[in-house]
Order: sequence, then structure tokens, then C-alpha cells
Amino acid sequence: MNFKTNLLGLILLFTGLVATAQDYKKQIETQFSEYLNAIVTRDFEKSMDYIVDDFFTIIPREQMVSLMDKTFNNPEIEFEIKDQKILKVNDVEEIDSKFYALLSYSNKMNMKFKGEASEATDEKETRNNLIKSSLETSFGAENVKYDAESGVFEIYSEKNVYAVSPNGVGNWKFLVVEERQKPILEKLLPKVLVDKI
Repeated sequence: MNFKTNLLGLILLFTGLVATAQDYKKQIETQFSEYLNAIVTRDFEKSMDYIVDDFFTIIPREQMVSLMDKTFNNPEIEFEIKDQKILKVNDVEEIDSKFYALLSYSNKMNMKFKGEASEATDEKETRNNLIKSSLETSFGAENVKYDAESGVFEIYSEKNVYAVSPNGVGNWKFLVVEERQKPILEKLLPKVLVDKI
């Protein structure tokens, strides 16, 4: 009977640990989805609520909102972000009294560059080839498609993001991880995490 009691206790403990792990991962997924939706709907002010607070000591919040507004509402480019998917949320790590979980996600972005109405066909083709080459360098040739009829570039992107929380349960904020932003990330993440980038 003692063995059965111990076994039952272990099963309940394990079930509780798994449920707790799923709870914080669900919180991360929910809050990250809210962040992505704010960007898709171009509510850039709201999207800032989901970014790690320390980030704004490097680039002020108002400047970030203005930069995103100028990028997404540029009259020369049409943007559409779609098919956002959270691919994986890793287990949380506690480092220096903060909690970190690496999340990976994907999305597709449609971009259409508007040229001059008077632009000749060969000029337009040359411009689009240069844009395609630049996008392929940034995202990989296999992730960029161009529809010559509509003039739309479709880009598939997978990115990593650190979710950061003061308690490991809720109030998750996010920091996109990109190699080219490593100098900024070094100021915001523990060295052990930066070294993995």
C-alpha cells in the first residue's frame, strides 16, 4: 500500500509539473499572438506594450512607434503580414532572477513596391530583380517568391524571440533575436543567452 501511495503521489506531482509547464507556455503563446496581432493591425502603440521594457532605454518607445509607422505606411511599399504561426516554445530558464523562454515563429509577408507610372518595362524589371536579389540575401532564395503579374513579393520568414518574465508565470515581454542586432541584445540579455545566438 505504501508503494501505491508513493506511486500515486509521484504521478500527481508529475501531472502537476506538466500542467504548470503548459500553463506558462500557453501564456507565452497568447501574449505573443497579441503582440503579432497588434503589428498586423498596425496598432504600433499597443505592440510596444509587449516589448522588453529595457529595450526603450536604447531606442525610445516613441521613436520605435514612429519607425514602425513609417515602415508599414510607406506610400512606396504595400505590406501585408499573414499566416503567423508559433512553431515552438522552449522550456523556461531562470537567470539572474528573470525567466527566459526561447520561442520560434513563422509568418509570410507580401510586399509590393510601387514604381513611377512612367517607368519603362525594362526599368521595372531591373528594379524588381534587384529587390528580389536583396530579399533573397536577407531571407534565403528558397523563402522568396515573386509574382510578376501582380508585382508582389512573398517572403517566408522564421524567427526566434526571447520571452522574458519577472516571475516565470505571466507578464511576458518579447525580444526578437537577430544576428545583426547582437550589439543591442548584449545589453538586454544575459551573456549565456547571447552566446547562443
